[in-house]
Amino acid sequence: MEIAGITRDTEDPDGGQILRDANGDPTGVFVDNAMALIRDNIPPATIEEQKFALMTAMNSLATYGLTSVHDAGVGSSTIAAYKELLEDGPLPIRVNVMLAATDQFYTERLAEGHFRDSDDTLTINSVKIAADGALGSRGAAMIDDYSDMAGHRGLILHSEERMHYFMRAAMNAGFQVNTHAIGDAANKLVLDSYELLIAETGSSDRRHRVEHAQILRYEDIVRFAELGVIPSMQATHATSDKNMAVDRIGDVRIQGAYAWRKLMDAGALIANGSDFPVESPNPFFGLHASVTRQDKDNDPVGGWYPEERMTDEEAFASFTLDAAYSGFQEELLGSLAPSKKADFILLDRDIFAIPDSEIWQAKVLETWVNGVRVYGD
Repeated sequence: MEIAGITRDTEDPDGGQILRDANGDPTGVFVDNAMALIRDNIPPATIEEQKFALMTAMNSLATYGLTSVHDAGVGSSTIAAYKELLEDGPLPIRVNVMLAATDQFYTERLAEGHFRDSDDTLTINSVKIAADGALGSRGAAMIDDYSDMAGHRGLILHSEERMHYFMRAAMNAGFQVNTHAIGDAANKLVLDSYELLIAETGSSDRRHRVEHAQILRYEDIVRFAELGVIPSMQATHATSDKNMAVDRIGDVRIQGAYAWRKLMDAGALIANGSDFPVESPNPFFGLHASVTRQDKDNDPVGGWYPEERMTDEEAFASFTLDAAYSGFQEELLGSLAPSKKADFILLDRDIFAIPDSEIWQAKVLETWVNGVRVYGD
């Protein structure tokens, strides 16, 4: 904070908040856009440092049985690092990159068009935008006040004009738009923007996504299927947030939160993931949460709002074929079939034959990508 020149007189930036103590002094916690005050004073990682970090991460993810991931919000320098790694051969696992809309070279990256290497281990055909913050920090943008903080409704990170600029530029360039929205106000704003701009740009076939789609008004739940928008959700958010979510938004709004069953019943296709490093990358934690609505201690008994559970088959599809569909890769990935990539894993148990309460305990013995073993003896 000293290097960044942060004092008690530093004002909160638009879309951000500096948490302060009773005396008005900054505590060291910076929420959403306020983080840039610190981040802008940290020297950027070199390309070589980024290459080392990326390879370390990809090899680690393979140990969890992940053959493909979506990397949300990647800047130009990291894209350059990925492409340099390709010079030595295919990446160890597949990475579907979303361009960061806030990257200073955003328009240049869009102008380059889509990218895929010859082995389909690196794909770039989408962008990532963030509309609001997170529920835990009360940064998620809500239509009404937080139930546990009167007068506070969270943070919208970009003006509507700026958000429309990001979306319009991507849609006109033929890119899929994936927008982070957690609060009900942010989700409404994103869906309203999609409805307007999809019609304007004729991009209804781009499978635009809402990342998280966490707290929704009932009237917005049906709009996903109507607009052809994919809710890209993370099952473990429900089991991680259950201890504070009702405190934040109350008993009424929670009925539209983590609403997997309501979305599916309305005709939406859910792409499931983990949101690592916020959550563990272990997909079996997510599968377990999807079908039980419980944490690993099997709490609460019967599940947290169990009416929103997925079946085993629905959950498995959401992590595999439906996730592949959300990245335009369903013809390549997501199931084991002739002409598709030989991406598969070997487990120590049959997750369809054990009690649902034990799914999270599954261990990966081997991970194969492109017919090559990338993890295991």
